[in-house]
Amino acid sequence: MYDEIIKGLKGNIADSELELIKNSECHLGVFVEPYLTHMLEGKKTIESRFSKKMIIPWNKIALDDIVFVKKSGGDVLAYFKIKDLQFINLDEYSIQDIKKKYSKELCVNNEFWELKKDSKYATLIFIKEIVKIKPIKVTKKGMNSWIKIKKN
Repeated sequence: MYDEIIKGLKGNIADSELELIKNSECHLGVFVEPYLTHMLEGKKTIESRFSKKMIIPWNKIALDDIVFVKKSGGDVLAYFKIKDLQFINLDEYSIQDIKKKYSKELCVNNEFWELKKDSKYATLIFIKEIVKIKPIKVTKKGMNSWIKIKKN
């Protein structure tokens, strides 16, 4: 998957940017509507991943990492750099506090909060800058919505 993305980026972005990506840890996030569109339009400035267990990206992502944005069932459409990260144990910090503080930046509705109410962990990923790219087809298997991708 990494090689497919790098090949698709060649000639699509500046060589210096491509080198930066090649020297970074990379992740693939799978996104559904309407969150994908909100992110691509710059309205959604924080990505969140809530879970009952400590699963990726919890403590497996860092400030200098690159996240590729893949449409669920579709292509990679963009990537972003990370401005800040928060790993929140929801036994220590209320999901309601996250809702109050970040709902606007997350671009989520009450149905989202209802679905996440039993979560134990939250990863908040603050988007520094989103870069739209020419769509790149990738071969992704499985149902994981977040994958750390490696150089082959």
